[in-house]
Amino acid sequence: MATTTRRFTAHTNAGNADAQRRRELGHIHQGSDFLGWSKDDYRFHLRNLTGKSSSAELDAAGRRKVLDHMATLGYAPKASTFKPFDQAAKIKWLWKKIGEHGGLRDSSPAALLTFIGHTTGSGYSEVKFVPTLEASKVIEALKAMLDRAKRAQAKGGGAA
Repeated sequence: MATTTRRFTAHTNAGNADAQRRRELGHIHQGSDFLGWSKDDYRFHLRNLTGKSSSAELDAAGRRKVLDHMATLGYAPKASTFKPFDQAAKIKWLWKKIGEHGGLRDSSPAALLTFIGHTTGSGYSEVKFVPTLEASKVIEALKAMLDRAKRAQAKGGGAA
């Protein structure tokens, strides 16, 4: 189900309703700070708009009402600065670290793709094309390899 407002569209379901609630509560508190409201001002606006004295008591409609009111007063939530985790970069970084610790015979990009193929059972032309679930498996395997390479290097052995 899609909830549409003037500022953004949020697709909510049972799985992300709690995350949406936390995000909206965060926006309400940021808006309160932005508008320079004291605690008394904040509670006055909450009671006046929703009849509640705490934002934790607000339902989705109440949170929307408060955010809309804040928007009329000049507050607009900042765009998220969250960047999705770049698994491809992590895989390449781990591969490089394993090579630095002497855990690889061949640290070339082609060898990495071969390793990914053996680990996932599927071949990929680039690391960036590995699906998230498969990339997670590769990352865990690489972390184990890095630990082995570090232990071997600490013992003075070189390759794991």
